[in-house]
Amino acid sequence: MTLFSKLLPLLGAIELKFSPKTLGESLLLLAKGMLGIFVVIGAIILIVYILNKVTKKKEQ
Repeated sequence: MTLFSKLLPLLGAIELKFSPKTLGESLLLLAKGMLGIFVVIGAIILIVYILNKVTKKKEQ
């Protein structure tokens, strides 16, 4: 029995409906998630940049 065959009954239980009333709330939640992802990626880039500057070998 594969993982997919175990998850298939669970996926059938999920009922997806489009509701225009909740579209604004959904888009706001999406925007917050995307902003969070970009903040974390920016922090990682900044930390790597600082570590490269601090640990850079000096040329002779």
